[in-house]
Parts: sequence; C-alpha cells; structure tokens
Amino acid sequence: MLSKLAIRNVKRSFKDYFIYIITVTIAFSLVFAFNFVAFSDDLTELSNLMENFKYAIIFVSVIIVFVIGWLINYTMRFMFSKRSKEFGTYMILGIEKKDINMMFLLENVILGLFATVLAFFIGILITIILSLVIMNIFEMPYQVGFSIKPVSIILSLGYFVLIYLFALFRSNRRIKKMKISDMLYFDEKNEKKILKSSKTKIFLFILSIILGLTGLYLVDYTFSSFDNASVMIPLMIGIVLIIISVYGFMITIGNFILTFVLKHKNLKYKGNNLFIARNFSSKINTMGITLGTLSLLSLLTIICLNVSLIMKDVFYNHVNQSIPYDIIIDVIYSEVDTSGTSKMDYTDKFNEYRKYIKDNYTIEDDLIYDVYTLNDKQIRRKINDLGVSGYVDVDSYVKLSDYNKLLEMLGRKQISLGDNEYYVHANKDLKDLVTLLNKEKPQLKIDDKTLKFKGASNDRFVTGWSVGTAYLVVVPDSYVKNMLVLNRMNAINTKEETTDEFYQNINNDVGGIPMTGNYDGEPYTFEVDGLKVRGNYLALNRSAMTMFSFSLIYVALVFVAVVGTIISIQTLSDSSKYKYRYKLLEKLGVEEKDIYKAIRKQVTFNFVFPVIYPIIIATITTFSINKLFGGITSNEYTHIYSLAYSLIIFLVIYFIYYVATYFSFKRNVSE
Repeated sequence: MLSKLAIRNVKRSFKDYFIYIITVTIAFSLVFAFNFVAFSDDLTELSNLMENFKYAIIFVSVIIVFVIGWLINYTMRFMFSKRSKEFGTYMILGIEKKDINMMFLLENVILGLFATVLAFFIGILITIILSLVIMNIFEMPYQVGFSIKPVSIILSLGYFVLIYLFALFRSNRRIKKMKISDMLYFDEKNEKKILKSSKTKIFLFILSIILGLTGLYLVDYTFSSFDNASVMIPLMIGIVLIIISVYGFMITIGNFILTFVLKHKNLKYKGNNLFIARNFSSKINTMGITLGTLSLLSLLTIICLNVSLIMKDVFYNHVNQSIPYDIIIDVIYSEVDTSGTSKMDYTDKFNEYRKYIKDNYTIEDDLIYDVYTLNDKQIRRKINDLGVSGYVDVDSYVKLSDYNKLLEMLGRKQISLGDNEYYVHANKDLKDLVTLLNKEKPQLKIDDKTLKFKGASNDRFVTGWSVGTAYLVVVPDSYVKNMLVLNRMNAINTKEETTDEFYQNINNDVGGIPMTGNYDGEPYTFEVDGLKVRGNYLALNRSAMTMFSFSLIYVALVFVAVVGTIISIQTLSDSSKYKYRYKLLEKLGVEEKDIYKAIRKQVTFNFVFPVIYPIIIATITTFSINKLFGGITSNEYTHIYSLAYSLIIFLVIYFIYYVATYFSFKRNVSE
C-alpha cells in the first residue's frame, strides 16, 4: 500500500516540482559530463598540464556536491512542509510514523534515481559537446564519440549517494522528532525572525552597507598591491565583510521597502502596490537567511563567469606578449651581461637551433638582430622611480631598421625617425612609463649627441623581443655602431604551425644553454632555455585556460540553476498560499488583467530582488579585479566586456526560470 502511495505521490510531485527535477537532472548531468571529460584519455593527452584537469574538476565537484546537497535538502524539507497535513492525517488514521517516513524517503529516492538515470544520458551528450569545444580550443581534429572510464562513473555516483544519504538522514531525523500537531502545522512555519525591532533593523541595515563598502575597499586595496604577501589578510577580511553584508542586507531590507511604500501615499494607494508590498515584505522578513544564501550564490556565479572570461583573454594575450612570432631564439650573450662584464659566446648553440628549425619547418620570415646597450640608465632610472624592476638594469637599444622589420613581420605599421630622434617601445604593463615619457619628452644622450623624444607606446608584444628589458629604445641605425651587444635574438615565422611536440623534441635533441656560476664559494651549473616556441606556449596556456575557465563555468552553471530553482519553488508555493487572496481581489471587482499584472509584479520582485545587491557588488569588484589583471589583458576594456557577457549569460538563464515560474504561477491561480 505504501509503495503504491509513494508511486502516486511521485507522479504528483512531477507536476508540482517539475522545475526542481529538471534542475537536479541538469546539475547531475553536468557532474557526469565534467567527470567524463576530466578522465578522458583523448583530452588528458593534449598537453602535459591537462593531466591536472581531472584534479581541478574533482576539487570543484566537491564544492558542487555541497551546493546540490543543500538544494536537495532544502527542497525535501519544502516538499515535506507542503504535505505535512497529509502526513498528519495518515498518523491520525493509524499509520505509523516509520511507515510514513519510509514512504516519503522512497518517493525522494525514486525521484533521485529518475534524475540520475536521465542525467547519465544527458551527461554523455554534454560530454561530446565539451570535448568538441576543448578540441577546438587546441585546434585538434575530433571525431564525435566517447569512451567512458569506470572511475568517472563510480566517482559521479559516489557524489550522488553522499548527497542523498545526507538529505535522507536529515529528513529522517526531522520526521522522527515530530508529533501529530507538528505535522498539522508544519507548513505554517517560516524561518524565525532574527530581528523584530524596526530600530535594530535600521541600524543593522546601515551597518551592513558600511561593512560591504569596507569589504569592497579591502578587496580593491588587495588587488592594487598584490605583489605584497601581507595583503592576503585584508583580502580575507574583505571577503568575510562582504558575505556578512550580503546576509545583513537581505535580512533587513524588507522592513525598508514596506516602510517606504507606507510613507508615500501616492505610491501606497496606486494600483495593487500595497498588496504586493506586504506580500513581498512578509516573505523577505521570514526568509532572510535563505535569500542571503541565494544572493551569495548569485554573486559567486557572476564573479565566476566574469573571471573565467577575463582569464581566457589573459591566457591568449600572454602568448602574444611572450612570443609574438612562431619561434624566438635568444642564446647569444656575445659581449656583456647586465652588469657590463664579458660572457661566453653561444654561437654554436644558436646555429644548432637554427639548423634543427630549418629541418622541421618552412621559414617564411627570419630576422637575426642585436639588442645593444651603453650600460646607461637614462630611461631605466625613470622605471625604477616608478617601482618597476627587471633583471636587465640598463637601457636596451635596437636599430630602427630591425624594429621596422619586426613590425613588418607582425603586419604592423612601421615608424620613421629623424637623425636626432628616438622612440620608446615598452611592455603593456609599463603604461605609467609611457604616460610619463609622453608628458616629459626627455632628451637622450648618446656619446656626444642629443636625441629628441619622438614618442612612446606600450604595445603588447615587446617582451618577445628582449626578455627582461621590459622596453626597447629605438634609435637610427648609425647610433649603435659604438654600442655593446647585450644579447642577440632571432625572430622566425614559419609556414607550418609550431607544436608543443616540436618544442619537447628540440630541447631533448639540442638541449638548453649551460650556465655556470658561484654561490657562497660553491660552483654550480644549470641550463637555461634559449628557445621559445609559440606552439608550446599555446599548449600550456590552452591547458591552463581550460582548467580555470571550465571549472569556473561549471560552478557558475550549477549555482545559477540552484538559485533559480529555489526562488521558483518558493514563488510557486505562494501561488497556492495566496490563491484565495487573488480570488478575493477578483470578487472585489479587480479585473483579470490587473490580477495578472499583480502576479507578474510579485513574481518579478521575487526574482529581481535577490540579485540586485550581488550585481552591484560584482560590478564594483570587476574594477578591482582589473587592477590585478589589467596589465596582462588584451585591452583596457576587457573587464567591462567580460562583466557584460557574464551578466548576459546569468540573466538569460535566470530569465528562463522567471518565465517558467510566471506561467506556472498564473496557471495555478487560474485553476
């Protein structure tokens, strides 16, 4: 009999909690998919770093398990509250509590198994899509198909078992402690009001705003001074203050909304505003902790999406900064080091690299050029004053003809200089230097001649020309005749795409550059890498980008689904609770279109309110994050674009839940 009741109730639950079941299915399918991808041999073999992808996904999945567990536990409690009178009636009719408990647990197990089985097959489809995306990132051919490792299935099922064991354990404890009277009135219980005094709410509301602003300031300060290890303490404090602020805001804001409406008669008696305001205020006052948690998850969703997009830009820009050409050789220190002392000549190693490259690739563009120095610090001194350091502590010069050839190889516009002019080309993170030079227009002394400042820029490919210099001073060719060679470089563009495999092979076959030194009287020898290959940088950065971006997107998708589901369930419960109120409005003569307008307002407020404060915090935080990544992004507006795309993704998914909830609410009231 109980099994029949359980099956009947499961069928009924599909209608009442369809959105919840869909969300759990999607969340489970994402867990399956990301675990399948993480343990895929095809993907882990793409790069040495991709082996770490599985560990990143396992770590993120643990976080996901806690959030899904909270969702399921919350929904089971909510489902129980809606049926508590039914269970109380069963007890009055003589059915034992343990049988009622078993029936309810059986219902949830059936729902969970249904969601898990369906998620498995959806997860396979998502796995194929994710694999195609990752293979496309690595520019590798991929034949649609899949091979699932047993360990990924076992791990995923282990997550689900833990989630449901925890939720069922909590439900079992709850039911065992309840009496018949508790069952009959359980659906009338809400979260306990933490605050009752209006004055206390006002004080804590203001305090929450102050704590939030303080937290945002500390986060901004941290990202502005991230090179100092001690700033991690302010960062942690700032994050804690923001979390407290979110909860405090959600707990206290309901009182302000109602007070504001009541004090403004034009607003109070306009349409159905008072009706909506009281319904909305009562929900906020009795659900502060839950709404605070949902706001926090919304904030994390937006930040995760935002950071994932910024990191994608950073990784690809890092390749363009570090190696703008297909191959760069930098092995000859023929005359001086950064201090002016003589060093060994690595001409043989240089020629070995060039021969190996010619044997494997077709060279389209090739430029061997020298970077010179006078062992002076005319520009370096200004950089040091700005607090920027580099291991090359002297000015670095390059001939105009070489500079223009390097620009030509990248398809960029060449520059011209007069006989007594110079130009400074700096790294992208030396924006302050470029601003200073363009403002001061300093003259430059070379031998007995004075050069005028022509201009300065901080394009994002100079580091590939002379590692460690951070900038190059471009001068007419005649000025380098009496200079010392700081280092010699070779920029090469190939017809074929370079690969990570080629980089590994050339290092194994040719080797690095042997360097010797003396530390505390003890001689040492080590090898340095005198070769940069674009294919290697792409492989490493694509691997890192995949790990970071996919992990953050994984978290964001689950979080936004959880937020949308809980708000939807809470809102749809109002359709039953407030149904008689809307019917009363109809009897009082309110037109049907106005009732639907009131429903639309109520659903809109329920969905919009928990995300307003998180969006404000996320927007402010974005500008702080830009202080951390701004110097290594492709342009100064990357953080704004990333924020805009993140909000669009978040709001589109959120809007789907809103639309589904609105029509379900409308249907429930109309029935």
